[in-house]
Amino acid sequence: MSSQFHKDLIHQYKITCNKLKKIQRVFFKQFAPNVSEVADEFGTLANNFNNSFLPEYAALCYMGQGKCEKMIGNDAAEIDALLKAARSFRAANEKQAKILVQNVSSDNLEGAFRCYTQALSRLPDDSVTKAAIIRELKEINPNVEITSNFSSPSHRIWDLERSAEENIQTGDFVAAFDKLTEIYDDVTERRCEDLYLEVMERVEVSRLLLLCLLQLPPSVRYDHKFIERYSSIGESNSKHSGNGILSEELFFLLQSLVISCQAKDVASVIAVRDELSHCKQLTESQQLLLKQLVSKYFK
Repeated sequence: MSSQFHKDLIHQYKITCNKLKKIQRVFFKQFAPNVSEVADEFGTLANNFNNSFLPEYAALCYMGQGKCEKMIGNDAAEIDALLKAARSFRAANEKQAKILVQNVSSDNLEGAFRCYTQALSRLPDDSVTKAAIIRELKEINPNVEITSNFSSPSHRIWDLERSAEENIQTGDFVAAFDKLTEIYDDVTERRCEDLYLEVMERVEVSRLLLLCLLQLPPSVRYDHKFIERYSSIGESNSKHSGNGILSEELFFLLQSLVISCQAKDVASVIAVRDELSHCKQLTESQQLLLKQLVSKYFK
């Protein structure tokens, strides 16, 4: 995109902002002409700025669109515009981080935070949308103290899995295992595994790696039937493939890992680790568990 085109877009943005200011000046006199048209102009400009890789300006346009929708009384459209603004601010922050390795300004994240909180203020506590916005907000500010009364299996799974990830990062493997087991039990008790196949795969792999890392004796081992699926070789066991959750290849690699750990065969553990490290299915936390598992056997 040429710099002149960018200048023209910014000039059009300023013209549209002036239109909004004029509307705001007369709005309280019960006369608000062309508010919908100005909202549409902001929306079009936002798309143009996004297409021109200028998300910071797109965010400002979405904010302007949100103000227009608020004056019209269109709550849903206002919230939608605010969320688009927040996400554009985040995109602008990511863009800045790629260009500037150091001294990245916090202005864009602050803009995203303001837009998220404005959107939240327009929603009831038991709204599914509010719960989803809180998720996004906590991605930029994990310590924010905002909660929602909305609860569903998918939201509860997300919270438990994220908490387990944090436990893994801090080395609290027992707490991580307990939370992942809670997810597993919840889904299997409701017999809805087909709805959560990706989640169940992640939980299956992480729980197994945690058990290998914890090295609990049989008397205190969690869910011994679970680990037994991976600790014996034979036709009767090959049909499990993680109870249909894992691919056959991943199942047999994990089976090899468990048997190698039980035999305390460090060379085999490392060999299986090397193969598993190339599996695209494994998450970052699972790769971390693999590294810690090898370190444990090297001691």
